[in-house]
Amino acid sequence: MRFDMFTPIHKALRRSLFEAALTLGRTNFASPDEVAASERVVADCMEFMREHAAHEDRHALPDIARLAPELAAILASGHPELERSAIAVDSLWPRLAALPATAADERRALGGELTRRFHAFVAGEVQHMDREERELNAVLWARLTDAEIMAISNRITTSISPERMRVWGELLLPALNGPEREAMIARAALAAALPA
Repeated sequence: MRFDMFTPIHKALRRSLFEAALTLGRTNFASPDEVAASERVVADCMEFMREHAAHEDRHALPDIARLAPELAAILASGHPELERSAIAVDSLWPRLAALPATAADERRALGGELTRRFHAFVAGEVQHMDREERELNAVLWARLTDAEIMAISNRITTSISPERMRVWGELLLPALNGPEREAMIARAALAAALPA
């Protein structure tokens, strides 16, 4: 089994995306309290997505551009498109907050639009991740050793503060199956044992 630096983290990101989508689906947008709670869940999800994209842009895409320039260009252009979709969602929260609680119908209508925009964002993210898992992994596995791929992954993980890494771990570990979780924990223990 080859080292896969995309699928495990994507499982965590899909968990965040799907949980946020479920939260929005349960939200009564006429209730300011429920809207505020949902906004926090979606904001946390967006933070994970943006951070992940920044890690890929900074630490993985330069190597990918060397190995498969056309694929790297396609994947790199996907991040700004996804960011535009995220901004389309983010832009509705202030409008929703500005509506009085008495404007229940308008709040529900705007909440419905926000939810649809978020679902479109989820769809784009899922397609983008699928392409990385299928096409990008194929390139990496054909051109690099597992140790070389792991070195790219390690550049990402070492760029994350220990506090933030704990937050990522709380999202990641429950999203993995048993063998993946065990491998991830063993890898973290090995990395912690190595001299800095």
